[in-house]
Amino acid sequence: MSERKPLFRVAVLACLWSVLIGASGALADDKSSTYDYVIVGGGVSGLVVANRLTEGGKSAFASGPRATVPWWANGLDTSLLVGPTSAPVAGLHNKTFSVAVPAVVGGGSVVNGMAYARGSRSDYDAWEELGNAGWGWDGLLPYFRKSTTFDPPSREVAEEWNITWNPAVYGKGPLHVSIPDFQYPDQTFFWDALENAPYPKPGDPNQGSGPGVFWTPSTIDGRDKTRATARKAYYDPVFQVRPNLHLATSTTATEVLLDGPRAVGVKIVFSADKSTRQVFARKEVILAAGAVQTPHLLQVSGIGPKSVLKSAGIKVKKDLPAVGANLQDHVLTFMLFNITNRSFPNPDTINTNATYNASVWEEYLTNKTGPIAAGSSDMTAFLSLPQISTDAGAIADEYAKQSAERYLPDAYRDKALLKGYKAQQKILARRFKANDASVVGQPYPGGGGAPNPYLKPVSRGTITLNPTDPHGLPVVQYNTLQNPIDAKIILAIVRNARSFWKRPELAPLGSVELVPGQKFQTDGEILNALIDQGWLLPSLAHPSGTCAMAPEALGGCVGPDLKVYGVSGLSVVDASVMPLIPGSPLQSTVYAVAEKAADIIKGRG
Repeated sequence: MSERKPLFRVAVLACLWSVLIGASGALADDKSSTYDYVIVGGGVSGLVVANRLTEGGKSAFASGPRATVPWWANGLDTSLLVGPTSAPVAGLHNKTFSVAVPAVVGGGSVVNGMAYARGSRSDYDAWEELGNAGWGWDGLLPYFRKSTTFDPPSREVAEEWNITWNPAVYGKGPLHVSIPDFQYPDQTFFWDALENAPYPKPGDPNQGSGPGVFWTPSTIDGRDKTRATARKAYYDPVFQVRPNLHLATSTTATEVLLDGPRAVGVKIVFSADKSTRQVFARKEVILAAGAVQTPHLLQVSGIGPKSVLKSAGIKVKKDLPAVGANLQDHVLTFMLFNITNRSFPNPDTINTNATYNASVWEEYLTNKTGPIAAGSSDMTAFLSLPQISTDAGAIADEYAKQSAERYLPDAYRDKALLKGYKAQQKILARRFKANDASVVGQPYPGGGGAPNPYLKPVSRGTITLNPTDPHGLPVVQYNTLQNPIDAKIILAIVRNARSFWKRPELAPLGSVELVPGQKFQTDGEILNALIDQGWLLPSLAHPSGTCAMAPEALGGCVGPDLKVYGVSGLSVVDASVMPLIPGSPLQSTVYAVAEKAADIIKGRG
């Protein structure tokens, strides 16, 4: 007789939503409840970990009204976002920016652009180099595979567009990713230009082989042509058949409860009536609230930099300078071109031609085909610094020789944080010289919009509680362009993009640069124009690194076991643990980190 797996009771709680995993069908009516695990966060990482900690029963395919239409990824539903306004960013002319924090079950997977691309092998091997054994590419690949199923395009489309993929790097996981069959006619020009450009063509962007030109999958479920989200993949198929899995919505986690040096539960507030409740954990409290809210929750609970806590009158329970430091995000450098000779249809036709709009919606509702079944772009160039600039070596050398403390926030007066950044600096300087890590991603949807996210910023931001209102919204300081190396790489990105748009394959489009505009040619003119016009943004809504995984002596918050230093029974499983941001959209990595985290936590018994 085989040994029966334990059936854990788990509670998942997060700002504005909560997931509870327990023995009964609903959160108990009394003022406290006890579970095996309390998970703070109902986004990607929280739902993945909750699913894996409660698995063993039946599951089913879920679709219907909870699923969303892929085409809607071309816009952003701001009603599903909350978050503070950032502190003024000195490097961006003291502008402030909205900080996008998803407030919906499924988190960023519900509102993002749906691109599913993993970083290169070197992105994750850098994590291991920083002292995190088992977190390199080889340690994460099984979890990338475990989380995904690849739904290929039709044979005709694959042959027409020369689309290739590597089945070995996908598995039979809950999250379905695909390359849609629909492509706009003008994408032919862009694909020809990319194929003839001096860029490598490694094949599948998810096999870790490094920068190049790719067909990038999207989180679109090929079975029903709807957006694939963490909720659809990990929660909806199982919640009705797992009585130990609870999802409590409209709650806010306000404090991690400590009994001496051990986390024992979480205090939550219900939005409807402002009532409070304590939810206790027999085994662990697991933080999955994201890189903005996880460090804030730790700080208001007395875990963080003692100077920050004392300034707000918070009792210091664990002085941990890493909490809220090391903030990284992809920096959006957006360019815009007016295409004067456009084919029909093009990405704007749905919004400008009512007849076409009606026809493609009918096509989607009837056949699940056409542009509504597609996302924003699958054709992408992920490029290294040497691939976009002949000055790559000089930029890398300048960065390697910098006195790092000159450009870092005051938090880095802490010796361990500074030592950790210097370790990052050595790694990034090598990557800037090599062709194995991307510094820019360039999607080509067949229109004139040209987002060029800068993927490897060397400036570092912080997230801290507000000393005058510690339980209110946190203070987010991006510090974008604080280090001059970032400006040099952004300028290289812009000049490379300008050169690409002048390739002969694109000449039939008759494109004219609108942003920043050809009249801006010097370094200062280009940067100032992008900033003043509002097209250089500090965030692509990919915050990470604020509870970094690294040795405590290198400014870490958690170790490779994801346990918070100095506090037992407390772990972190979201993007905040990433010590260095990957050169790719974050969602693929968040799924893999959460899958690996679940195995680590289950392994503790």
